[in-house]
Amino acid sequence: MSPGRPGSVYGRGGERLAWRLFGLAMTATLAVCAWDFSGRWHTPGHELRNFIMLGLYWGPKLAGPFLLWGLVAHALGHPGWARLKAVLALAFVVLGLWASWVEPFGQRVRQTTLSGLPEGAQPVKLAVIADIHWGLFYRDFQLRRLVATLNDMDVDAVLVAGDWVHDPQFDLVAGLRPLADIRHPVFAVLGNHDTKSPGPDLTGPLREALRTHGVRLIEGEVVAFKGWQLAGLSDLWGGRPQDDVRALWPQGQVVPPRLVLVHQPDTMPLLPPGAAFLAFAGHTHGGQVWIPGFTPWFVRHTNTARPWVNGLYDTPGGRLLVTPGLGTIGLPARLGVWPTIEQVELRE
Repeated sequence: MSPGRPGSVYGRGGERLAWRLFGLAMTATLAVCAWDFSGRWHTPGHELRNFIMLGLYWGPKLAGPFLLWGLVAHALGHPGWARLKAVLALAFVVLGLWASWVEPFGQRVRQTTLSGLPEGAQPVKLAVIADIHWGLFYRDFQLRRLVATLNDMDVDAVLVAGDWVHDPQFDLVAGLRPLADIRHPVFAVLGNHDTKSPGPDLTGPLREALRTHGVRLIEGEVVAFKGWQLAGLSDLWGGRPQDDVRALWPQGQVVPPRLVLVHQPDTMPLLPPGAAFLAFAGHTHGGQVWIPGFTPWFVRHTNTARPWVNGLYDTPGGRLLVTPGLGTIGLPARLGVWPTIEQVELRE
């Protein structure tokens, strides 16, 4: 039978079946969301939002195929304007399913190489990640895959620039257990979602879980590593980075350029001029869903006051590498901004 005929899966009968199955899948989505909603930390006052966000996470996976089927059947089974509307809707749905099915579950490694090391500093290779947001959208299998990828990389250390979680499961120690399998030293700071800005009050349990699994939090500290001084600053919204800067760069004291780990790019103007040989930040997600013209404007009015969104920048405080991160927030989608692990080589 050819497409469009009454007996075809793409004919009128097939279209009716597709919409019935779509309705059943949406009902199943509600049940799965109710199951997934329980047993999690939730940002106070945003429980309904989280339930809706879970619907956007599960809906495309459970009901998306039937929605595609129904639209294709409608386009083939109706002429003229009705067909054109179905084709336009189909294009929009395909783009949405790509953004929710494909890109959030991808993973790329981006290489950055810099030379001209400060005196006494040794060549070093680093893996830099941020914005895992383990919880609502970034799931256990993705965390295990991330750890496996990090272990396969030829690096001296892993740096994590905050936002570990997004309304995760209650048992943080059990959920973050894969981190204990990372074979490299891990240095990290917390982000705004880890420190109630916004987010649930899980900062204490999260710190304990990270320490349990071998992650060294370095907010307000300087760590010696392979001839470098590695400095960590607390989050701009949920911490006191101004106090960290005053303590780590005392006025009048000369210190060599450091590697600096922060969460938000907007922390950089707090640093003294030339304080960082290279700083690392996340927070922006690179815009997460890239719509030319709109996304840069939106990011500048929500996440950052600076144009430092994704990539390597020169700032008064030093060079800054902003990673688009790994997880998602708000919408469980990425478009044109793949989850990224930065592989950074600093050499003579």
